[in-house]
Order: sequence, then structure tokens, then C-alpha cells
Amino acid sequence: MSKALFAFAFAGVCLISTPVYADNVDLGLEAFHQTCLVHGPDFERTAAVAKTRGWTPLSGDAALAPIDDVEAFQGWAVTGNDLPAGTIIAVTKATLEGKAVQTCSVRLFDIDRATFEQRFFARTDAEKISEDRNGDQVSKLYILIAGNRKQLVHLTSPVDMGRSEIIASSIADD
Repeated sequence: MSKALFAFAFAGVCLISTPVYADNVDLGLEAFHQTCLVHGPDFERTAAVAKTRGWTPLSGDAALAPIDDVEAFQGWAVTGNDLPAGTIIAVTKATLEGKAVQTCSVRLFDIDRATFEQRFFARTDAEKISEDRNGDQVSKLYILIAGNRKQLVHLTSPVDMGRSEIIASSIADD
């Protein structure tokens, strides 16, 4: 087979085959997108999905909530081949500036923050509205339209740019 024909055949196979491997960033971003952004935060829907998929309930870790005034919290340790190891998903009903809101958070471990943010921007039309560095933590707030809803997205991670953890949260009016 000539080199040109081989290259053409190889390119064709690459174009029609689906990727077999997705790294932790892609898996984590997909989990955040599907769980929190597509329909916006939804306490009841996420609790129903958790029950259906057999996610392990957390005894209570409202620290995953992106806001302080939490009225109801549910969280789960999540397992599955489509998620990075150690993924935690949490939802809340809360109050923000006197308004009822719902939040959805995905905590991911062993994730490169810079790559996550880069791919997040490539996938959404998010606009950064604030950034805060508090000791060992970086907190960024974005606004976007997803699932036909205006949502705030809060990304929190350690200052260290190495492989670490990230908490990606969506906040929307109830």
C-alpha cells in the first residue's frame, strides 16, 4: 500500500471512530455540564437521578455549597466509568440576596484547573464577572445562559496550578 493511500485510510478511520479515551478534565466537565448546566440546578431532578444510579449519599457536607444561606442540602459520592474517581455531586436549595435559588456542585479531584477552565470557556459563552484569591484558594464567578436560564457559575480551587481539585457550581433562581 502506498504511503499516501495508507495516510488517507488512517485519516478516514480516525474521523469515523469515536474517541475511546477521555481524560479526567473532559469527564469532569461533561459531568458538570450534564448534571448542573443543561437544565440548570434542579434539587429534585438530581436527587431522583442519584437514587436511580445508586450514588452513595453523603451524611452532610454543606461546605460544597457555593453560597452560605443553605436551606436544604443533598450530596453524593458518585461512581461510574463516565466520571473521574472520587467525584462528589451536591445540590442545595438556598437564599441569595433575598431570592430563592438552587445550586448544583461537582467536586472533582486530580483535575488540572487551567485545562478545566480553558475547556469550560470553549464549551460555553461564560463571561467572568469576578475573581477572588483568598489565601490558598482561587474563586471565580461567571455568568452564562444555559438550559434557557441565566446561571452563575462558581469555580473554586486551590491556588496551586498543579493537578488538584476543583469545585464547579451552578447557581440559578428557583
